[in-house]
Amino acid sequence: MDYCRMYFSSADGGQNFVWLQYFAELLIVRVLPMHAFKTILLAVTRLHSSELELSQTFRLVSDNNARLIIAVFDQSLDVLQRLQFLPLEGKLEALCRKQLEEYTEELRAKAWEEGVQAETCIVPGKPRQVIGGLINEYGVDLVVKLADPCGPLARNQLTGNDLALLRKCPVPVLMMASRGQLPGFTGNIMVALDVGDPNHDAAELNRNLLLNGLYLSSQEQAQLHIVSVWGLPVEHHALQHFDEEELYELQETTHRRYQKKLDEALDEVTIDKNCPDIHCYLLKGQPAPEIQRLANEVNVDVIVMGTLGHHAQGVLMGNTAENIINNVYCSILAIKPEGFISPLG
Repeated sequence: MDYCRMYFSSADGGQNFVWLQYFAELLIVRVLPMHAFKTILLAVTRLHSSELELSQTFRLVSDNNARLIIAVFDQSLDVLQRLQFLPLEGKLEALCRKQLEEYTEELRAKAWEEGVQAETCIVPGKPRQVIGGLINEYGVDLVVKLADPCGPLARNQLTGNDLALLRKCPVPVLMMASRGQLPGFTGNIMVALDVGDPNHDAAELNRNLLLNGLYLSSQEQAQLHIVSVWGLPVEHHALQHFDEEELYELQETTHRRYQKKLDEALDEVTIDKNCPDIHCYLLKGQPAPEIQRLANEVNVDVIVMGTLGHHAQGVLMGNTAENIINNVYCSILAIKPEGFISPLG
């Protein structure tokens, strides 16, 4: 399957629907079920919500013919339920719940205006604390959430609650940057791969990342940027024992190995890297700063990336992933490896 020729055939606006319809059918037939999202959970907090968050979710639901669950999380309900000794606690809780119900109905009406039928629920507490039960109850395979604000001094860094959600959520999470951080759609999707890991699970994760990147870039008619970073497999202090010729040979051999692995990953999902809408980068250096630099330089809208390190045991996010997430001005689609066991249940 040649994605480049297929994409060019869609250059005429009149053929876009045919292209998207064909791609949707391809996703259902050829790739993993996770790429045809069946149930999408929109996690809304009254602390921070936006039209961007809603419109993106409604479009995802429509494009996937998916079920939409809108969950409105409110910590005040959880607090009131714990403080039962508080005078007039029952009246306060009733007033709070009434406001939440009105807000939830507004969200349902907005979805209906976009042709989407939404199911809604009000959930006491924070998403990271209780979202696991909702995922199991509704069979959710994608969570969408707008990143909570961190304040003007660290506006690009995620809160502890959002980081915990990315670490522990058993299904992909689309953590959306606020419009203030990314003041316009640039038409650039990035996929960050680790092609140097020989583990079979890492190769499978790379495949999933690429397929998700292909899906998003086709859906948004965006440029797809695929990046991996390579470095020498020894510590810097050990390199002093190599002469210039040996060091050069080591660098060339390592670079060729990574390039071969990257080409194999692309071939696995039949991506033509010569397509003008697909851009591949094999950068030398440390993964986090190099990916951050490229993401900010290209001004990407979304980075598709895995969020577990090599030796993570359930809840630990890899240092590379966490450093990237906290130093880029864009949305993140975070995906776990197959077989990840979430502590959320």
